[in-house]
Amino acid sequence: MPPAESGDVVVRLAEANGLRAQRTSTTHVQVRHRDGASITPSGQAAVFIRGREWLVTVVALAMELKSGAFVRRSERGVRVALERLRAFRVVHADDVEITVSGTPAEPPSSTRSLPLPDHEHPTVVVWRSDEGWDELQAATPAVAQLLDRPWLQDALELVLVKLERAFGGSSPTLVDDGVLAAALDTTEAKVAEIRRNLTGDVQDTVRLLRPVLACLAADAWSEEAAHLLGRAAGERELVWIIDRLAPGLPLPSAELVALARSCTKPMELRDELGLDFQQFNAALVALGYSPEYYPDRHEQVFGDFVRARSGILLDRLRERYAVAAQQGEDISGYAAARGPHDLQPDPDWLPRFITPPEGAMRDRVREWLRAHGADDDLERPTELEAVDRLRERNTAALDALVPALPPLVTAWCRRHGVQVPAGWHGAVLLECRSFIDGTGLGDLLPLSEGRLLDAVGRAVGWPAGMPHAADPAALGLTDHDFAQTATRARDSVVSTIVAPRTITIGDAEVRVGSDQFATIADIASKTIDEAFLAQPGRVRLDTVAGVPRQRNGGGPSAKPRIVVARTKRTTEDQRSAIGLVGEVAARAWLQRHYPDVRWTSGYAAVVNGDDEASDSLGYDFEVTWRDTTRLYEVKALSDPCAERVEFELGPSEVEAARRHARGNRYRILLITSALVPDERRVFDLPNPFSAQGPDRFRMVSRGVRYQCSPLGKERSSDSH
Repeated sequence: MPPAESGDVVVRLAEANGLRAQRTSTTHVQVRHRDGASITPSGQAAVFIRGREWLVTVVALAMELKSGAFVRRSERGVRVALERLRAFRVVHADDVEITVSGTPAEPPSSTRSLPLPDHEHPTVVVWRSDEGWDELQAATPAVAQLLDRPWLQDALELVLVKLERAFGGSSPTLVDDGVLAAALDTTEAKVAEIRRNLTGDVQDTVRLLRPVLACLAADAWSEEAAHLLGRAAGERELVWIIDRLAPGLPLPSAELVALARSCTKPMELRDELGLDFQQFNAALVALGYSPEYYPDRHEQVFGDFVRARSGILLDRLRERYAVAAQQGEDISGYAAARGPHDLQPDPDWLPRFITPPEGAMRDRVREWLRAHGADDDLERPTELEAVDRLRERNTAALDALVPALPPLVTAWCRRHGVQVPAGWHGAVLLECRSFIDGTGLGDLLPLSEGRLLDAVGRAVGWPAGMPHAADPAALGLTDHDFAQTATRARDSVVSTIVAPRTITIGDAEVRVGSDQFATIADIASKTIDEAFLAQPGRVRLDTVAGVPRQRNGGGPSAKPRIVVARTKRTTEDQRSAIGLVGEVAARAWLQRHYPDVRWTSGYAAVVNGDDEASDSLGYDFEVTWRDTTRLYEVKALSDPCAERVEFELGPSEVEAARRHARGNRYRILLITSALVPDERRVFDLPNPFSAQGPDRFRMVSRGVRYQCSPLGKERSSDSH
């Protein structure tokens, strides 16, 4: 940088070459309104930060965090700059005229502000701008110049743009640390630390006290009071101002100031003083602060309240829909409500309660019951048969009936020249079980053979003209009809030289292969019991720090082994069969917990003949959940769950998981001990590529094989 004296050399050099030059230090710049009225620095102009004292903190943080590696800064220099900022005045104009030493100068069209330096009243002139954020963004070049920090312009303007978005274009009175941290790409703790160091302890104390005093002073609080509080130069003056603004405090002003100095957030001070939560939130909103909400706590507490009464809620719904089922009316509302996914905490509780009181939760639940047309009594026991016993009875009746139906349907259709409906070529028992449980019909009343046959027809189709009966005589069938069917079935069997592989599902040994999928699905469906369906599924995964090494021997020092989804020493057909069993179990579990479930995997295409189902989708189930659709990929293990389990994602699954990495739409449903009904478990896991995934899953094979620890911190509650 050349010394100031070099300017004389430049002037002489320019004049020697016939150019007229003048030093900027001797140049007189005049700014006028378009009507010719001069604009000069004056104490009569409005204070630039009036009504937006938070701007001092924003500028301080921008100077500290956005200055760059090559800008020298000191705490003293920043404090001086902030004091200068507090002295800034602002003049608004529709448009301006600028003259430089008497010569008119037209400012660039992009320029909308100009600094007017002055020792006492440095002034920012702003034109062609709307009041609020537009004015602030237009003023940033002039502000940066008056602070002698031209490098600050771009960083400050970007922060202001982010703040405008955060507040939806409205102008706040105050900006809390959370919003500042997001706008400056840092943490709340860092914001609090820098603010304390740069803006001074008194101003930080004022920031904490302002909502407390507004809450206590109530109607006596005004914008003038807020401005007076913000001008306090020290604690003694601050105590005097507080005594004046709120003389009836529950403790002396000096003690209140000392208490505020020990807190970092307004809510901490509220807790110390025991102020009413709702009134304090109202004060926060009135001052432009973000209100303090606890949605996670509301959801957890209300969820616990609902789960503790899940049995009585289900009984009230069953009473409401049992009559409809008896009369053959629509019962779709029962399946949608028994979740109950639409029973959520009241949003109006957020500004009123830290934790919703039991009375409010009880009223909310009773209102929900009435909305479904049910009795709202949460105490009266039901006269209906216990739902678990009723489900078991209906399921047993269905399991006994359905295996006898395919020969009847085939023989009747052959005798009458009618085509067998497509559903009878797949997993008939699986589809019938799925229909009865999915609609909730089996929860509502004992199912006679007639009702079961009607449900079978709705699940897999019923031949046109065939009576709803399971008695060969009632269907007009003879032994000759069954003999012809059996002969045709024997003729269609292809002999095999090599004994086929099998798997054991519960107590049943079954052949594997794609031609056996329907049989495997039916056998798997029969092993699904109420104990499995009642599992909550939700689990809080432990962090996965590393891959445990294998140890020799099985002594107490050996670490629990890793269970791998791709079990060794099994054929491809056996692995496919295990995967199918897992999806059958997953489907039943999802239908019990969600009202609308669609099976979309390649298994569905084979078993059900669904032309739209495909493994290329990257997930196995689509589940309607609140206002979106969840996508579930099922991973089935034949071994029991261990401290750490492993599963593999194929290319289409990785693509789908990455595509839905934001949010929680894409999920992994892990089924362990898939072939052992008494040990079978279900775990609802997050997307490995989501924000919840990095510390909970570990890639162990080029990003397609993952490890996780589902036994770490299981939750008994289910917060779908």
